[in-house]
Amino acid sequence: MKNSCDQPKPMRYGLLACFLMLVGCGPQGGPPPAFPPLEVTTATITPQDVPISLQYIGQTESSRLVEIRARVDGYLMKKFYAEGELVRQGEPLFQIDPRPLQVAAGSADAAVKDKESAVQNARQTLDRMKLLVAENAVSRKDVDDARAAEKSADAALAVSQAEQSRAAMNLSYARITSPVTGLAGRSTQAEGSYISPAASGSLTTVAQVDPIWVSFSISESEWLRFKEEAKQGTLRFPKNLDFDVELILSDGSLLPKRGKINFSAPSVDTQTGTYAVRASFANSDLAVSPGQFVRVRLNGATRPNAILVPQRAVLQGQTGKFVYVAANNKAEVRPVEVGDWHGDQWFINSGLKSGEQIVVGGIVKVQPGAPLKIVPETAKTPAPPTEPKK
Repeated sequence: MKNSCDQPKPMRYGLLACFLMLVGCGPQGGPPPAFPPLEVTTATITPQDVPISLQYIGQTESSRLVEIRARVDGYLMKKFYAEGELVRQGEPLFQIDPRPLQVAAGSADAAVKDKESAVQNARQTLDRMKLLVAENAVSRKDVDDARAAEKSADAALAVSQAEQSRAAMNLSYARITSPVTGLAGRSTQAEGSYISPAASGSLTTVAQVDPIWVSFSISESEWLRFKEEAKQGTLRFPKNLDFDVELILSDGSLLPKRGKINFSAPSVDTQTGTYAVRASFANSDLAVSPGQFVRVRLNGATRPNAILVPQRAVLQGQTGKFVYVAANNKAEVRPVEVGDWHGDQWFINSGLKSGEQIVVGGIVKVQPGAPLKIVPETAKTPAPPTEPKK
């Protein structure tokens, strides 16, 4: 008997070809079936005015930092305040020994009384001279001398009165009070020290914290970009730059009270290349102290007719970012130019127009030109928990 391998080669090749043809043909005989369309969800491009906020790092500072200095010499008798605590305007801070100043004030008072007597005497003398000159009992020169003596007495009285005011003022300086309401700093002089305004006059500081100021800066390049966008109409600032300012503390909490910008530098700082800006916040409850690092959020700007797309819809290609547009139920690659972030979305500067549909769900399997089936996006309902087996 002959083995099947001994059959002629042409016959074996023919049978193999017939087998392959039978396998390749379907039951109906035609081409293999096409792949089904990919199910995706889409979002329709709708330009709209989008409010935006600008955020910067800032540092709080006192709205009025006052250095407390001694104005007169003397021994520091008493310190009235607690360091680091809030002091009210007009409350006493220090007491310098007033006794030498009281003596000087008493001496000035006595000098004023003496000069007042001299003035009164000079006026009486002048009045008598005026009567005598009418009777030719004295010469006119005597009257002129009396008038000059009166003026000299008046001048001497004015000098004494000025010295009296100076002595009273120096006496008032012996008790040093707070010029503002704020947080008092550390005392630089101990009780019993001799104070001299020229050598050791600085005693402490008082920092006003209501309102509290926050300083931050905007880079020159960013400000130029804002101006260009405002010129092109893609960015709109509030009227007179009247931003609504929020203060975010380092722990993420938000200060309940809003603030306003109260200063913006007209020129660029040559050392930092930034514009200095400052905002003011009410701080009656002392929630914020000077020196804290915070975040400042400026609200009130708007991007008119802006296009926003979800971040997941924007893909990165070799030549830049792109999205898939559902055109005639097929995936079309559309290059886009993105702008700033807005939450979990991108601003699209160019590449899309109103009414177009972009693929936002099921995008992982999408290829250029692939057929698409647009389905509504539904929320995924979590499966109910299963009872543990006993």
